Amino acid sequence: MLEERFLELLPLRMEELTPEQKYSYEQLKNRKEVVVIKNEKKITIKLTPLGEEVIKENLEELKDLLEEVTTEIIKKGTWKGKKFRKYDLKAPVPRIHGGKKHFVNQAIEYGRKIWTDMGFKEMTGTMTQTGFWNFDALFTAQDHPVREMQDTFYIQDVKGKLPDKKIVKAVKEAHEKGVDGSKGWGGEWNEEEAKKVVLRTHTTVLSARKLAELGMKKTTVEKTGKYFAIGMNFRNETVDWSHGFQFNQTEGIVIDKNATLQNLLGYLREFARKMGYEKVRFRPSYFPYTEPSLEGDVWNEEKKKWVEVFAAGIFRPEVVIPLLGEYIPVLAWGPGFDRILMKFYGITDLRDLYKNDINQLRKIKYWMK
Repeated sequence: MLEERFLELLPLRMEELTPEQKYSYEQLKNRKEVVVIKNEKKITIKLTPLGEEVIKENLEELKDLLEEVTTEIIKKGTWKGKKFRKYDLKAPVPRIHGGKKHFVNQAIEYGRKIWTDMGFKEMTGTMTQTGFWNFDALFTAQDHPVREMQDTFYIQDVKGKLPDKKIVKAVKEAHEKGVDGSKGWGGEWNEEEAKKVVLRTHTTVLSARKLAELGMKKTTVEKTGKYFAIGMNFRNETVDWSHGFQFNQTEGIVIDKNATLQNLLGYLREFARKMGYEKVRFRPSYFPYTEPSLEGDVWNEEKKKWVEVFAAGIFRPEVVIPLLGEYIPVLAWGPGFDRILMKFYGITDLRDLYKNDINQLRKIKYWMK
């Protein structure tokens, strides 16, 4: 048989095979236990025209050229009487990419500095929260559209724990009957709905928890203060150049009996200015947990349009009283931090912030303000 004769002749080179041997090879090549294929690589080196010229020179005198200065030749003095090879400072060399923080994290650290320089203390918390803290404590009705699955990511088959019964009772009454003269949302507040676990949709959840924490203090003076947070949030949104399913938000609250809406606008303008935005505008808006409420935009020069970044207002009594135990004006805001930092980096699409492009990470400038 052709295959048997072919095997007897092995090893053979592919380029030397006859038509019959090629046929046998095609029949046997997939049978690895019978035929082993090895690849050989031939490298041919040829001098360039410049190399041809160099070898004509007298290279003997280059033998004693020193390539580098070492501790040994300095100690022994063997460098004396010898010449050093000249260095070409313009010669191309491999670029070294040092380690550095992700550029978004650099900006977040700067944002933290802005708030701490203005006397704020930082709030922190987990990315998973119960519906109680994410919605109910902030006086968001249990049938509000924002709580639907098309807007919020729910953790399946998990039930969270509710806080102290006193706080739960106060929030329940605010929803069903209202506080301080309001009527609430009416209906029956569902405790099971409040136990559902979500990926937090805003860092305002941390403000609610802070108010509840401060509500344990005995005096009004102990309950006052200024707090901020910068953290990741998640919403089930359609992704485009200005929206993402994940985003950083910077949260802030000021608890002070003398706090006013004008103070609130001042804090937001100052933060925007330090982040590089001189053109800021505000307009009335609506949020379930603030009254009055407002939204703010910054001017995006590349897109030639206003971009919404601020959501702010003064917490309603239905939020403050159940958590803090008494009414004290609470200024609150939650700008979208990712949109704010886009200008500095020259990024016009939010998706570019987290696209894991190694070249972008290497070349993008450091956050310097």
